Amino acid sequence: MQRDDEVYVGHMLDLSRKVAAKVAGVRREEFEEDENLRLALAHLLQTIGEAARRVSGEF
Repeated sequence: MQRDDEVYVGHMLDLSRKVAAKVAGVRREEFEEDENLRLALAHLLQTIGEAARRVSGEF
């Protein structure tokens, strides 16, 4: 495992915690009506994906 892998996975965990915190207690209807929340989540999930792409195959 490379040191960078730890950094990327840590970043992914931090971002996933932010996602969970943003949707905690939000009802489906509220989510669907809140464009800013949807855009924020899309950005966070995209950033998680970018970090995941950089994790080595060995990890």
